[in-house]
Amino acid sequence: MMISKVSRALDVVLQVVTLSLIVALTCVILAGVAFRYSGRSLIWYDEVAVVMLAWITFLGAALATLRNAHLGFNGLLFGLPPVGRAVLFWLGEAIFVAVFAIAAWSGWAILEIFGNETMTTLRFVPRWFIQGILPVSAALMVLGRLLTLPARLGDVRAGLDPEAQEIAHEIARAEAELAREHRS
Repeated sequence: MMISKVSRALDVVLQVVTLSLIVALTCVILAGVAFRYSGRSLIWYDEVAVVMLAWITFLGAALATLRNAHLGFNGLLFGLPPVGRAVLFWLGEAIFVAVFAIAAWSGWAILEIFGNETMTTLRFVPRWFIQGILPVSAALMVLGRLLTLPARLGDVRAGLDPEAQEIAHEIARAEAELAREHRS
């Protein structure tokens, strides 16, 4: 299915970018510590580290949305009869998409306010680039939610709790691993 391919591609891109940022943040922190220890502190270290952490957090949230890995109320949702489950599912989807669509729109509107501002310590980095993660991640969350909608809707209609499925999968994996160890 085309949506599944797009979803997988987006998942890989978000993983690569997020992991790259984690590695880069680690390097920035280590450089900051080394320079501070040598008595020649980097003036940009703190500001860059905070920005990178924000980007990691927002992109990680988009990845979690794509994987349906955020906290939820599956016990409540799957404890309802099918009609109640459908109503609550669609209500939750509408609220989610509305909130993050507003966040994306607001984020773009805020970028216009910053105009020509730059980072405090790195004057060549525009503020719009730093603050741009908010609308981008909000849009990615809406996209991720819409891409996974058919699969999640199918689970809700079938009454298949993703958490229960994950637990069953992990139990089966652990049992298979124990069986392999027992044969060895």
